[in-house]
Amino acid sequence: MARDPPAGGPVSITEELIMAKVEMYASMWCGFCHRAKALLNAKEIAFIEYDVDGDAAGRQQMMARGGGHTVPQIFIDGQAIGGCDELYALESAGRLDPLLGQSVNGGGSDG
Repeated sequence: MARDPPAGGPVSITEELIMAKVEMYASMWCGFCHRAKALLNAKEIAFIEYDVDGDAAGRQQMMARGGGHTVPQIFIDGQAIGGCDELYALESAGRLDPLLGQSVNGGGSDG
């Protein structure tokens, strides 16, 4: 048996977090790469890491995608954001979290 929705609001509202796709071109010898990974790990953000040590094709792909020739090169949902300094600048300005995930509200009343 269906119940009447409570007065003053919808029956249910769901909120889910849709995480962005994060990719990082890195080198295991790069301190800035380790620092960028530390921030993403601290925020519990999953990311794909492309190790470009000795990988000329990988480096070419990195430069073609974002224009940068140093590591790390970080991409969020395909958008080049730059390297470690740019990642931390976004975090300091409060602009990193919105890039990493957005809140989506949905739901409604059963009719």
